[in-house]
Amino acid sequence: MSGKKFFVAAFAALTVFMGSSFGIPSQNINVNGANRNMLVYAPANIEKDRPLIIQMHGMNQDAPYQHDAAKWEEIADTARFVVVFPNGENKSWDISGDKDVNFLKAIINEMYTKYGIDKKRVYVSGFSMGGMMSYHAANKMSDQIAAIAPVSGYPVGNPAPASKRMMPILHTHGTTDPTVNYNSAVSYLKRWVEYEGCSSNSEKISQYPVGKTTSAASMEKWSGCKENSDIRLISIKDKGHWYSMDLASVNTSDEIWNFVKRFSLDGAVAETPAVPPFVEPTNRDSIYNGGFDSTANAWTLQNHGDGKSVGSVKDGKYVLDISAVGSQPYTVQLIQHNLHLEQGEWYKVSFEAGADADRVLEVNVEQHEDPWGSYLTAVQNFDVSTSMQPLSFYFQMTAATDTDARLSFNAATSTGTLMLDNVSIEKVDENDVPMVPCCETAVHALNLDRNVLRTYEVYGLSGAYLGKIDALNFNEMKSNVLSLVKKSGVYMVRSGSSVKSIQVGR
Repeated sequence: MSGKKFFVAAFAALTVFMGSSFGIPSQNINVNGANRNMLVYAPANIEKDRPLIIQMHGMNQDAPYQHDAAKWEEIADTARFVVVFPNGENKSWDISGDKDVNFLKAIINEMYTKYGIDKKRVYVSGFSMGGMMSYHAANKMSDQIAAIAPVSGYPVGNPAPASKRMMPILHTHGTTDPTVNYNSAVSYLKRWVEYEGCSSNSEKISQYPVGKTTSAASMEKWSGCKENSDIRLISIKDKGHWYSMDLASVNTSDEIWNFVKRFSLDGAVAETPAVPPFVEPTNRDSIYNGGFDSTANAWTLQNHGDGKSVGSVKDGKYVLDISAVGSQPYTVQLIQHNLHLEQGEWYKVSFEAGADADRVLEVNVEQHEDPWGSYLTAVQNFDVSTSMQPLSFYFQMTAATDTDARLSFNAATSTGTLMLDNVSIEKVDENDVPMVPCCETAVHALNLDRNVLRTYEVYGLSGAYLGKIDALNFNEMKSNVLSLVKKSGVYMVRSGSSVKSIQVGR
């Protein structure tokens, strides 16, 4: 297959939605008369002589997309280096000529002028077509790049390795990638193994990273390379065409930094301590990092459909900037899973929320896997104002015990900025559950002894109105409530000033 046909076949099906990265400065530079654009992240008060990572997006993607996928800020803040996300022209890269090689060279010079970066420690990485561009840069400008870290991409046409110096390489790839074939990428990487004179006998860690017992990834290393180079392959079993940030398996950005930081153009190996990857506690009955103490660890922001947003921790709060909404509130979700919810127990969910304008926030407690069934009688909707305010609700876990439930903040009710803080979930005694708003004014217990057909209002324990039923007696009421709500649990049934709590479905 010709290179051109391969290129079209490999990327024709790749479609993504684009986002914008609020708070990350965009910068234009002139490259041989062309105006080129990039996003730049530099830690506050960055010192001189610190490394630079340039990470390139895939085809039909852009710099904001790659920024949001890779989440470099926390690592850069800790290890003190600059990250640049360039924008390719027409959302692609020149992987055969010099146009984008010159762009990369211009970026290095611009970051040296602006931040005094260490030109001996410049590292190039990229996803998909950005990974292809990483290999192209290794061949064309190895005197300016200390190491490369391509992800899910290798060069179209399989060009022979031609780096003037031996290039350390960390290649990461999913084994079921439907867009850029895994086996072909491995075959191409082995051409570099041969070119750099590495041992043909590799060392393989069958479960990687070490210590992550649920990880389906492995790592293969070829040693004995010329000029103390190093070539490694991280294979993620059953992973498709994606930049993995799986806390239970491979956090690609962590892996890239811990690899490339060891290399310098002057041959020195910087043996600085590795930044330990975050391992989220599992099967717990409380929220982890609910106060957002400088990081977003354990929280995941997801955009679905037409929803577009970016989020980050600022001043001890999670700040969510929503630029587009879809047809449902869950098209933008901030979630935390690994929650242990015990059948029959009562829980209180508390948090603080504020926004740049009055808005509604939907909150749900649900399954973490398909079909994502809710554990609430009705999802909770809160009015959020421009000042931070405490909010809460109670619910009973009537479903079977779930050791991987999740709390979801569904924010795609409107665009704008939403802030969250002090999120918690705690087990409470049933007697401590307050009377819900629907029934605070009820002064009489509901008497159902008489066989009289009446219409009743049904409420969830949060006070959410669920609908009306007709019933002659208590048994008929229970049956009709269950038919209405379609879920086991405790509900409030009201007629006028009389109210009764009933349990159905168990």
